[in-house]
This record gives sequence, C-alpha cells and structure tokens, in this order.
Amino acid sequence: MKKGYIICLIITLMIAAIALTLNMNLIGGQGKSRMLRIFHAGSLSVPLKQVAERFEEENPGVEVVLEPSGSVLAVRKITELHKTASILMTADYRLINDMMMPSYAEFNVAFASNKMVLAYTDKSRYSDEINSENWFKILMREDVKYGFSNPNDDPCGYRSPMVLALAEKYYGLDLLKELVVDKSNMIVKKSDGEYLIYIPKDFAPKPGSNLVIRSKSVDLIALLESGAIDYAFEYKSVAIQHGLKYVELPPQIDLSNPRFDEEYGRVHVYLFYGTDERKEVVGKSIVYGLTIPKCAENRDLAIKFINLLLSDVGREIFEKNGQSFLDRFIVYGNVPREIELG
Repeated sequence: MKKGYIICLIITLMIAAIALTLNMNLIGGQGKSRMLRIFHAGSLSVPLKQVAERFEEENPGVEVVLEPSGSVLAVRKITELHKTASILMTADYRLINDMMMPSYAEFNVAFASNKMVLAYTDKSRYSDEINSENWFKILMREDVKYGFSNPNDDPCGYRSPMVLALAEKYYGLDLLKELVVDKSNMIVKKSDGEYLIYIPKDFAPKPGSNLVIRSKSVDLIALLESGAIDYAFEYKSVAIQHGLKYVELPPQIDLSNPRFDEEYGRVHVYLFYGTDERKEVVGKSIVYGLTIPKCAENRDLAIKFINLLLSDVGREIFEKNGQSFLDRFIVYGNVPREIELG
C-alpha cells in the first residue's frame, strides 16, 4: 500500500514537472528576446551603444549584441571562422568590397568619415610641450613610449604607418624608419615616390622597444590612461569619446581629406606578408562601411537598425561623439529597397 502510494506520488510529480516545463517554454517563447548581433570596428563602440539603446527602446523584446574588434578581424570572423552576424560595420569600407562581396555580402553603404590624430593624456611625458609642429620630435625621444594597433587586425593599425610614411615625405625626415622599422619586424621599401610597407603575420615590436602594439586601437586607451604609454595613434572620434587630449595632424597626412587621396595613395601596406593571406591596402581617406552579411539572422531587424543608424537620429549621435557622416552615402552593390538612404 505504502509502496503503491509512493509510486503514484512520483508519477504525479513527474507529470506536474513536465506540464510546468511546457508551460514555461510557451511563456518563454512568447517573451523571448530576438537578438541582433553586430560585428563592428572598435572605434564605433561608443556611438553604436547609444544607437543600440535607442533601438531597444523602440523595439521591446529585441536585444542588440555589439561585438567590437579590429575591422579586418571582424570580416574574417565571417569569411574564415563562419560566425554569424546580422550587421557588419568596418572602419574601412573597402574591406567589405574586397573581402565580403559578392560571396558573403551583396551590398555596402559607405556612411561616415574620421581622421587620424596622436592621442595623449596629462600623464604623458612632455604633454606640456607637444603640438602639431613638434609631435614627431617628441616621439623620437628615447624615454617616450607610443603605440598603435596591429595592422593585420585593425584599419587604424595599418593607417598608422601610412600616417608616418606621409609625415616622412611632408617633413623630409626618416620618421617611419626611426619610429617603427628599427623597432619591429616591419619592412619598408621606397620606389619612385611610393612607399611599400610589409607587415608580417607575426608583426610585433622588438624586445625592449618603446613601441607598443595591441590588437585594436581602443585597447591602447587603458594604457594611455594608466600612463603605461605616452602617446597612441587613434581616430579623432575615439580621442573625443574617451576624453583624451590629441594633436591634430596636417590634412596632407591625417587621411581625412579626399582632396589628398592621390598623395595618400602613394602608400601601400601589405598585410600578412609572407603568407597566402597577403592583402594590399592602398592609402585613402577614411570612410566607414556597413552591410548585412548573407549569413545574417533576423534580417528584418538588421534593416530597421540600419535605417535608425542612417537617419537624422543616428547622424546626431555620431556627430555628438566626434564622428561626421558623409554628406551623401556611397552605395556599392544591391542595397535592399527597404533601407532608407535619404
């Protein structure tokens, strides 16, 4: 009698547990968040967070997951690691054209600009001396530590030696050799006014060097703020967003002005040099791009997010954070008709 009662009780409890689980699954299914995953350049972290918060307010039940990295790495997550993202946004629109289209994406919208600056803090050595006319002399001092991001991972990284090559021509000094080549395994060749910069896959500073390299440009900010390094090549928007001081560079070398694209184009950077992955990047004014990869989930949400981003609301958020939109968006490929380009 007692044994039968226990068996009956166990069966009853099991049925109740199953019913509860099914009921919770139904409730959870109704209230479950839809996820919008965005792979993006680290330099977009601050404005994208603000756009994402606005988007989540306007679309209850949607979770926007931001995954920052260097832009080259963001692309490779899709093309080589076969990860899934609803939107891809890069700090160099050409990465989408060259590495994503047509196999992994059908379109590209170039939408925002930026410029290179030399960022620092009050803790930086000679912060009370540095200016737009002597910055390269400060960097050449032996007790100064400076850095930029890894060119193989991040456009800000390959733009940094571009800036130094252009500065070398502008000031008539061997800046690239003294500040990078002599302190790392980077190789530079010059031919008929052109700079050919070769970045090995294992690019790194030499031991004991005062040159510091990190995967993406925003990784250097904590080092600046702690005083571990004195100066870092950054985008102006990133410097503004993080409250850093910065030296404005001449437009002939800061990669900001399309008028100087012919001069910028005399610098060629070869990423992953010595491997089958080798890729050439030619100097050009800084323009960001975005796309919806073919692997995207929740494509309808991706389109809604892009429409918010490209609207006056998104433009205001970006400009408040020190980053300008292009006067007219530049379109490549077949943009979905639902995307509003103004």
